[in-house]
Amino acid sequence: MLNSLVHGDALFEILIESGNPYADGPLTEGETSRLQAEGLDPASLQALVIGRVVMGGRAVWALTPSHLILLGQTDRRSVDRIERAAITHAEREKGRYGDTVRLKTTGGSWSMYGVDAARAQRLVQQLPA
Repeated sequence: MLNSLVHGDALFEILIESGNPYADGPLTEGETSRLQAEGLDPASLQALVIGRVVMGGRAVWALTPSHLILLGQTDRRSVDRIERAAITHAEREKGRYGDTVRLKTTGGSWSMYGVDAARAQRLVQQLPA
């Protein structure tokens, strides 16, 4: 119930649009600031996907030559860093509300839905299948 109250407007838009209208959009100022705090220039990323995390809201995955940075994956303000060498499998699947991207790593599994198809493909192409 709380999740519906916190994220209700965005979830409603996804249902109405049959997709995530923000998936191919720009980063927010806060997301840009968090990436910069990690020493990254958002313009130089190898891939960037914006989507939704189940029970968590908006999330961003940013791929660099050595890491995948996950914003908002564990909570709204979280920043997680996964070494690319730790990624054992990446896949995307077309869904009703955009693509779903899944990762398996030596430390666990990660997923995001409502991702723009072109951005999802760009990310998955650069990671192990």
